[in-house]
Amino acid sequence: AHGGSTWCVRFLLSRLRLHESCPMLRGRRLQISSMLKLGRELGSLAPVTGSAALEAATSPLPLRVLPAARPNLAAGWSPEEVRELLRHVATEGVVEERSQLFRLFGKAKVTSAAGTDSEDIIESDGADDAVVQCGITEFLLVAELTCAARQRDYVLLAALAERLIPEVPRASAEMLLRLATAYSTLGVINDPLFIALAASLLKVLPQPEVTAQGGLEAQFFSTDSLAKVARAYAAQRMRHEPLFDRIAQLLQAQTCGQLAPTEALSLLHSVAFLRLGEELGDLWDSLERCVVADGYEKLAPSTLVELCYILFLARRAEARLDDVAAMLDALSTPVLAADASFWSKPEGALLQHRLLLLRSALRYLHRDVYKGLSPGAAGALRRVHRLEQPQREPRPVVSFTRKLSNVLTKLRIGHFCNVERGPLLLDIVERDRKLVYECNHFDRFYSGSIDKIASMCLQERIVKAMGYRVVQVPHWQWNKIRHRRQRIEYMRMSRYYAIKDRREFGPRDEPHDDLAVSQLDHLGEYFFKKQRPSSHWSWFAPRYDAGKRLPGGGANAS
Repeated sequence: AHGGSTWCVRFLLSRLRLHESCPMLRGRRLQISSMLKLGRELGSLAPVTGSAALEAATSPLPLRVLPAARPNLAAGWSPEEVRELLRHVATEGVVEERSQLFRLFGKAKVTSAAGTDSEDIIESDGADDAVVQCGITEFLLVAELTCAARQRDYVLLAALAERLIPEVPRASAEMLLRLATAYSTLGVINDPLFIALAASLLKVLPQPEVTAQGGLEAQFFSTDSLAKVARAYAAQRMRHEPLFDRIAQLLQAQTCGQLAPTEALSLLHSVAFLRLGEELGDLWDSLERCVVADGYEKLAPSTLVELCYILFLARRAEARLDDVAAMLDALSTPVLAADASFWSKPEGALLQHRLLLLRSALRYLHRDVYKGLSPGAAGALRRVHRLEQPQREPRPVVSFTRKLSNVLTKLRIGHFCNVERGPLLLDIVERDRKLVYECNHFDRFYSGSIDKIASMCLQERIVKAMGYRVVQVPHWQWNKIRHRRQRIEYMRMSRYYAIKDRREFGPRDEPHDDLAVSQLDHLGEYFFKKQRPSSHWSWFAPRYDAGKRLPGGGANAS
């Protein structure tokens, strides 16, 4: 196209005709037919050079109209068809059959955003060619179809995310929200995709000044959409502070009275899970007032239990133990009045699990409050504890836990895998010692950090309060140790430190006031008379201030 050479065009056409009949290039026939059409037109059109050629080469596909979200999107699709469609779209970026595209859109004919029919968009060079090039609309619908069919192929979904990332800047606000919801509902963690989504969301979300004047309902996102975005990023374990700062500013500019109680509760849960409650400030109290505006007695038991769980996740329960006791007292009446068939339902099983977790947290972390509960609250917790839990299939042992179990077997340490201890599921527990091993994979840490998620921190506090020692095996250390003997020695020393080191007795997420000051320094030293030093200077043990040992910023700058 740049030089207009006739021999280049003829050579290109001959090679394309040769490869067009190859069965291995069946998924590339659309590109071949488009290049053939371009080659035929090069003989009659003037050569295109300069910026016009570059713009024509990089012009994106026209957007098709996005249909409304359908809850029964997977109806009529078999799991094999969904998996095959996902494989073609993720690896090749095309839909092989035009009928599949129509089924995906739920219409007999697909129209573009400009109003033209699908025949003008779907290019084909013959009746047998039915390959359709995909854009962001098709990628989004395939992700939603995979979510509705519950097909978790992490490799293909990661390949689909790689195709989605360049298309995200073109997406509308509705597309961004639906895409984030689809990936988070599937439980697929993909940091690059959600970083790109956050950059586009910051451009789409209105400014707080505009919201204060016109109201949030008239803008792109409603309060329900803000709650869905926060929940999606909480499911991704991604603490994107600029995005959550914008959401907090929008909620502060908008009066919180317009928030529904379910939306405020969802926002509180997302922020507590990401441990961003301190950044909210007074907004936390406003959201909590929206939830309990009608009083504890008029709230459902599931809402009260989730609010108590949020307080424990956010580390606010220590200062709100009276409120936790009042909420447990309010939900005791419906819990005691529920029949046996309610606990076999999914909502009953979830309520039982949350109540058991609250019972363990109060019993082991706040024993005095647990002893002082009202008879109704104590009876409700006792009934939930004595309920016979339904039989479930044992969870399969993951590769990380299985390899660690093999190392313990080599060390001749008796243990059990996937142990259920009340509401807690422990990876590995020793048989003859109160010792727990945590196989901390990447999903137990926040994205791009080494900080454990709030739910795992709460579980660690409860387990250590129960008298267990915890051996924590992070994935970034385990994956760097390749040899078997090194892993055996690593686990031997990790076990030794967990048993003997007093710093491991308390939870790791406890705040530290001064790293140079520790109440355990020289504890037990010179206990016996014969070990007492003979020189006076041997008793000197200065305690330094860690802030004074480090040079200031001005000294470094100079």
